[in-house]
Amino acid sequence: MIDALQTATTGMTRATDRLGKAAETIAASGAPVGDTALPPAAQVDLTSAAADLVGSKSAFALNAAVARTADRMMGQLLDISA
Repeated sequence: MIDALQTATTGMTRATDRLGKAAETIAASGAPVGDTALPPAAQVDLTSAAADLVGSKSAFALNAAVARTADRMMGQLLDISA
């Protein structure tokens, strides 16, 4: 059970890191401070960053579900043994 919680926690941490990197990529593609001109669309590839956002959201949600399930199972095991 503890391994499942550790694995889920590690997965959520990695998903959060991946989300942060994707957000940095998207933010860096914007206009510099004080400049209203955006770079041409041909120079900005946001498709991979958007895919990373969606993927990291799904990965976090799946790992959170694993953590909830492991927690529920541990609770039931403790109830049985008590």
